[in-house]
Amino acid sequence: MSTVSISNEREATTEEGHGLYIPGVDGHPRWIWPADSKRPTFLQFFQPISWKQHIYVIVIRLIFLLRLQQLVFSSIPLKADFTRKEDGWAVFTGTPGPNRKLVIINKKGEIAKVAVGKMAIPNLRNEAFLLRDLQANEQRFSFRVPKLIRYKDEELVMEKIPSQGTWSRFTQQHATALWQLRRVKAHNGLLSDWREWDRIHERINQLKNEPHADIPVGLITDLLKMVVQEDRTAAVSYGLAHGDFTPWNTLRTNDDQLAIIDWELGQTEMPLGFDFFHFHLQNGIMVERKSWQQIYRGMQEVLTEETRSALFGNAEADVDRYLHLYLMYHISYYLSLYQQQQDWHQQIYWQLDVWSDALVSLLDPEDQRRALLSRLFDGLKNRDYAVLKMEHEDPLALPPGSDLDILLSREDARQLVDLLERYPLLARAKVVRKSFMTSLLLVLQDGQILSVDLIWKLKRKATVFMDAGRMIQRADKNRYGVRVVSAQDTRRYVELFYGLNGAEVPAKFGHLETFPGEANSLAENKGSQGLGNRAAYLLDTLRTMVYNRGFLITFSGVDGAGKSTIIERVVTMLDKEFRRPVKVLRHRPSVLPILSAWRYGKKGAEEKSMASLPRTGNNTSLVSSLLRFSYYYLDYLLGQWYVHFRYVLRGYVVVYDRYYYDFIIDPRRTNLELPGWVTAAGFRLLQKPALNFFLYADPDTILARKQELDRDTIVSLTKQYRNLFEGFEKKNTSGQYVNLENVVLEDSLQAIRTSLLKQNV
Repeated sequence: MSTVSISNEREATTEEGHGLYIPGVDGHPRWIWPADSKRPTFLQFFQPISWKQHIYVIVIRLIFLLRLQQLVFSSIPLKADFTRKEDGWAVFTGTPGPNRKLVIINKKGEIAKVAVGKMAIPNLRNEAFLLRDLQANEQRFSFRVPKLIRYKDEELVMEKIPSQGTWSRFTQQHATALWQLRRVKAHNGLLSDWREWDRIHERINQLKNEPHADIPVGLITDLLKMVVQEDRTAAVSYGLAHGDFTPWNTLRTNDDQLAIIDWELGQTEMPLGFDFFHFHLQNGIMVERKSWQQIYRGMQEVLTEETRSALFGNAEADVDRYLHLYLMYHISYYLSLYQQQQDWHQQIYWQLDVWSDALVSLLDPEDQRRALLSRLFDGLKNRDYAVLKMEHEDPLALPPGSDLDILLSREDARQLVDLLERYPLLARAKVVRKSFMTSLLLVLQDGQILSVDLIWKLKRKATVFMDAGRMIQRADKNRYGVRVVSAQDTRRYVELFYGLNGAEVPAKFGHLETFPGEANSLAENKGSQGLGNRAAYLLDTLRTMVYNRGFLITFSGVDGAGKSTIIERVVTMLDKEFRRPVKVLRHRPSVLPILSAWRYGKKGAEEKSMASLPRTGNNTSLVSSLLRFSYYYLDYLLGQWYVHFRYVLRGYVVVYDRYYYDFIIDPRRTNLELPGWVTAAGFRLLQKPALNFFLYADPDTILARKQELDRDTIVSLTKQYRNLFEGFEKKNTSGQYVNLENVVLEDSLQAIRTSLLKQNV
């Protein structure tokens, strides 16, 4: 086992002792202390904030109280020349990276910092300079800073300030401290004259020219976009900033005073608000694990008029602009560090996610769907995945109606769902989880939609028909760096998928045969695995019935209102954009055949019905009308349950081309002569569709489309339908009733789409 030195290597002795340690996330020692220590001195490095961290501290103290530390913690040989005869020392080995330093607490109440990383030396020199400057002006401050004891070469020694922990939130004491710091070096200047402005550009150029595999391309692109959009000729207010103002660097002294430690990254010329933003961002990411939206809202809640004045010198200051400047510096600085760092800890990935979301949110891209696709594929970058049947090589150029099927592991799917649900431009999201896949319907703030299926097992009902893991292994990488399922695997997938569904292969895939029987020979469909698949399919079906059931949509309107065209486009919309199976019914459930079918047969009745114009029947008998209506009403009464169980509970959207409302408003259309109150009374026992659209237009427009009705009839029926729908809407009956003027097709479709989004997501 190697020996760990806790002193400067130039002063290390060869005499060895033994210590105990707690490892970091990388497995290397993070905190080290004497093996015979009776107190957990190393906890002075740790400022608990969350309840989990407080429990952690309690457990550690309990271990020491029961003298179990030798059994619980690992032993390590070490060199401890200046502390080997003392109890009460501890070492923090530092965060990996160029800024790394050892931090040593000794029994004298001193803290020593020893540079390890190449940037730690200038950082310690900077901290020594700032501590001297702050001590010279300490009478101006309400907060405490550590007294500098000595600084020489690569080692800085200062007093340790006794504390009772820290604050988990930004308080008035923090605001007052930042107000006092701002005034120390307050001045105004052009952004172009800020000495860090050129360094930000240099760092971004280096990140572009020397890309790191784990740094998202979209993050660098958005960072550059934010820099380019900034007006470099505008004036900026500057002041002294701590540089790493966080809960763990702002202590609560024993007399409830604020103490600020670790001034290594402090600068005398930073845009105002820097420390305020840093406090909330770092605490939100590292401790509270919040999304960018939550962090941003938290900052806005704290920024009262008084706090704005204290931090920015003016309650009307453009806070978002200063937030932009902070993010440009902060993100470019740390990305340049991580670019040089070989081993990354998990917290770096947390930061990358929040930074990406922050930039997207503040930049407000013109094409939100394209930005979401960029975020999605950045999230896939370091995962094993393959896109199935990708319609366009460039993922950012995916057509609006296109969706994505992505093969990946179940755990990667879970993490990707979490990532996408936190996307800042997301208005709504619908997540449908099944035993073999997760489906997402993501609705953006500008109304665009992206549907994504994350698949870890390729199944049709209870049958597994291909090995998703092997397809991922055999995937090819296209010229845009996207991993896509190989051509051979795509061919087999198409053949099996359409074969198992009993459908013909679409022409766009070329001439392919279907071989559904081959799937049954897979081991996963036999024995206990086969039983497991059937059980999973049953649970998926039950889950769909509860969480993803379908609904009914009806379209009504006089002949020529444009129903057929609208319905055709809506069916495509539901299928392609909303990923919903669709069943179209005409006028009624049709579990009972049309009446004339009893006389002419089904085919003959349909031909006769198609050949006749609406409202041309000659029935005038009340008795005959009652009998005919009773027959059709029975079809509705029984058929609604057939439709419900056959389609709605299985997730289908059932689209009615005309509905029961025709019996209420226009019974003559079905050759009935009945008063409206009779047919209206029957509606009470029927299920109410979720969405109901009455399409109308002015008579001239309708007559230009079809000449089946005269002008007066069009006007009369339109008025009655609109009154009926307005009445239903006012009564707050279940479902929406929309009178929709259908003149411009795209406007009508957009209105329907908006209603579908509210209903479906």
